[in-house]
Amino acid sequence: MPGSYLPVTLRLEPHMLPAVRSAFDDALAELIPQLVRLGIDGFVAEPWLGDPVSAMVASYYQVIVMESPDGPYAALRAYEVELTKVRDNLQVLEDHYRRTEGDNAALWGRL
Repeated sequence: MPGSYLPVTLRLEPHMLPAVRSAFDDALAELIPQLVRLGIDGFVAEPWLGDPVSAMVASYYQVIVMESPDGPYAALRAYEVELTKVRDNLQVLEDHYRRTEGDNAALWGRL
């Protein structure tokens, strides 16, 4: 079935978390402005030749590429959502690791 994939496990050493999260931040920083631009400029304002054929092609393009929930534009938006989820989850893991290590250091420091 298209769009369904087996889950993948990413195993990282704790010290790698900031660099991996940063890579996702960089990817989002490049992707988001392009998606904004595509959302503005990606729609065909009017048939370029003003004839029935270009009107039909423009309409088809709008429906299939830009408006379809299964189209390329929607896929890029879904990619942005997934990148954001991964980045946010990495941040949660990093924060948890730092708290746990801080607790452990405090505990071992008292012993």
